[in-house]
Amino acid sequence: MNLVVDHCSVARAGKTILSDISFICAPGELIVIRGKNGAGKSSLFAAMMGLPGVEIVSGDFRIGDMSYRSKKTHEIARAGIFLAHQEPPAIDGVSLGVVARAALETMCGITDVPEAQHRIRETLIELGLPEDFAHKTLNLSMSGGEKKRAELFQLVLLQPKFALLDEIDSGLDAASCSIAASAIAKLRSEGTGFVVVTHSDAFAEVLNPTRVIELR
Repeated sequence: MNLVVDHCSVARAGKTILSDISFICAPGELIVIRGKNGAGKSSLFAAMMGLPGVEIVSGDFRIGDMSYRSKKTHEIARAGIFLAHQEPPAIDGVSLGVVARAALETMCGITDVPEAQHRIRETLIELGLPEDFAHKTLNLSMSGGEKKRAELFQLVLLQPKFALLDEIDSGLDAASCSIAASAIAKLRSEGTGFVVVTHSDAFAEVLNPTRVIELR
């Protein structure tokens, strides 16, 4: 089952930002999208996820044979699509751990609290994060690098079918970028397909993409 962007045009506030974009991402494949600031990379991901303020005005976005162009964000997420935001939203009063447990229940059907806690601990260990990292208020009390680590943590925890990563490497030091690249490679080997936006030539190269798309 592939992720298909089929001749999509994307608009924000009635203004067309991208025109006639097409690509196919198969399970285990990794596509890198490059382009200058303002080229529409983040808008493409937002439109694919059904986020407010941006929309696919022509063309289609499918997972297999099922169109998700007009689906709600939660329906797209439940279909197995994960978005790591360029600027992750903050939720005051809600910890990363609470969000993680809710996501495991909703996305993975894990309702057993000890099992969820075990998976959270194992993911933190895998990424070299301290256990109290899960106690941080989601993206509110976090530095820029911590926000990206929180996105990476959620990606690895949920193991989606396809992941849209919007500058997941931005704000990470070299060691954290290496951990991110290793986690992505592991998920690819297990069948997750990736579409990755990055401005870093070095990070793009280490990801070993199957295809690079330039937005102009």
